[in-house]
Amino acid sequence: MDIKPLNPFYTGIVIPDAFFCDRAEETESIINLIENGNNVVLKSQRRIGKSSLIHHIFLQKTILEGYNTLYLDLFGTKSCNDFHVAFQNKLLNAPFAHSTKLRRNFEQMVKGINISLGAVDPLTGRISLPSIGTTPSQIPRIPLEELFGYLEKTKKRNLVVFDEFQQIEYYPERMAAILRSHIQLMNNTKFIFSGSSKHMLNAMFMNRNQPFYKSSSNIDLDIIECGAYEQFVKNCFKQYGKSIETDAVRLVYKLFLGETAPMQETMNCVFAMTDKGATVGIPLIIKAVNVILDSKDESFRSLLNQIEKERTRNTLYCIAAQGIASNLTASVTMKRFGLDNASSVQNALIALQDDNNPIVRKLAKGTYIIDNRMFELWIAREGNYLDLKIDCADSRFERQRILECPPINPFTPKD
Repeated sequence: MDIKPLNPFYTGIVIPDAFFCDRAEETESIINLIENGNNVVLKSQRRIGKSSLIHHIFLQKTILEGYNTLYLDLFGTKSCNDFHVAFQNKLLNAPFAHSTKLRRNFEQMVKGINISLGAVDPLTGRISLPSIGTTPSQIPRIPLEELFGYLEKTKKRNLVVFDEFQQIEYYPERMAAILRSHIQLMNNTKFIFSGSSKHMLNAMFMNRNQPFYKSSSNIDLDIIECGAYEQFVKNCFKQYGKSIETDAVRLVYKLFLGETAPMQETMNCVFAMTDKGATVGIPLIIKAVNVILDSKDESFRSLLNQIEKERTRNTLYCIAAQGIASNLTASVTMKRFGLDNASSVQNALIALQDDNNPIVRKLAKGTYIIDNRMFELWIAREGNYLDLKIDCADSRFERQRILECPPINPFTPKD
């Protein structure tokens, strides 16, 4: 019997089906593609629930009963060796790989060398390996060919997810070509290549000069529709004898631009602050946002302190104030926000858009936003204009949606 959670608004990656919001269409599409022999590229911006959707798919009956599943987040990897160690560790510790020839061979390799790798837990059977970056040259490695070959021979089909797959483009090795040489020969295993850098994934899978060109079906994940999230939130409150006003839910949705992670974090806080029988209105939403910003104060100050150049920080403040910033090199803008010159602004934008840790994201040509909306709101609070951000949440949301999803008006020829 499932135990009802104290708070229905999960803020982690793995969410029980009963408290998972929508995504029915995307779930069905991805499972259908996998079932029909396709690999999938899953792209989305950060914080809209991509990784949670993957784990939700793992829990569906078709996948749960028909596939072994393996999830590997590549975000922290920096080389082919890092990938190799992480993939090997995940595979050897997967439940379906216990007591296999592959695992026994690895254990023999460990016994045959004089290094400290930890131990095999007698209760769980889990192998303890060093973390990525810890004496990688000493970690015994089963050849990639054998690791992928094992997956091809399992009785049950396999579904392997490489999350933040664009990370392999930063490796010194040509990792895409290496992986393609193994993956293209596999029939028993299907892959989901997911990531949050759309332009990099597009280049990897849509450029004819790249190894993975046209090797997978494409899914672009958008934000959850407002009505679906509104109904989900109301139902969650209702199950616990609480209620929430429609305007309060919509404020959270618009304020955080439909991004699932900060919406769930806010609703989790609001729910915890609400007594049974009470109704949540906009004032409690604002209070919860401030509580969350308080909790992030130290980390956001640390992030800000990492920006050493004052010119770069001033450009960041300018973008935060505008919300959706354009004409940054116009003289009137530079004068208003104390920016030095067009060249310094361009250099600041390059620094703030670093692919490894982007603080600013290009929304459209000449238009920029702060990638983390919560960080933007924190800067606004530091500048005493958080109330303005809240008041303008609806118009900001609508404008951003138009820029992210511009209408298509194709030319229609006359008869």
